[in-house]
Amino acid sequence: MPADAKPLFRPDVLHAHVKAFALPAAIEGVRDDLAKWADLVASGRIDRFKETELLPEFITLFFNRVLGYRGASDGGSDWTLSHQRHVEVEGEFADAVLGRFADGQPPRYTVAVEVKGPKDPLDRPFAGRRLSAVDQGYRYAINLPCDWLIVTSMREIRLHSKSADQHSYEAFDTEAVARDEGALKRFVFLLGADRIVPESGVCHLAGLL
Repeated sequence: MPADAKPLFRPDVLHAHVKAFALPAAIEGVRDDLAKWADLVASGRIDRFKETELLPEFITLFFNRVLGYRGASDGGSDWTLSHQRHVEVEGEFADAVLGRFADGQPPRYTVAVEVKGPKDPLDRPFAGRRLSAVDQGYRYAINLPCDWLIVTSMREIRLHSKSADQHSYEAFDTEAVARDEGALKRFVFLLGADRIVPESGVCHLAGLL
């Protein structure tokens, strides 16, 4: 984290929740691919790839398989991760939106997701853009509207709240998530689909605040 960054949630409260949390059984089937991702990051090979080259693999591994979100093509009458172009900021569109989506029903937006390449610093404009990745993410969340945003360089995943300043967030190092059980539990507890977009009830993040 940058020197001026602050956690979004009280560490003692979050620690108690994570300690009591059990990872879903489906995680066992993902561990080999998580290990491959960790090797990609640790070796530095991740920097050879553009955002567009890694984006499908990254979303599938971390959001679909680890966190349990379903896309429109996964079957069923509803889905929880949409790649549709729901909102535009300065000619660009959010990479994904987490929420509840169903044919013929108004969408329920919960989290805007902005994915950048592995070299992106997130906090400042990069590669000729006028806005930083974080600035873009906040604008997506405002315009959707939704209360939460995720901004990621694929090396790091950050959860921000629209109601908090841009220096307050929860950060997840993807190599650590892939290798360390504690980091994985914290990641899945906070961002798992069952708690972010439950079939009934509300996103658990507001309660944690």
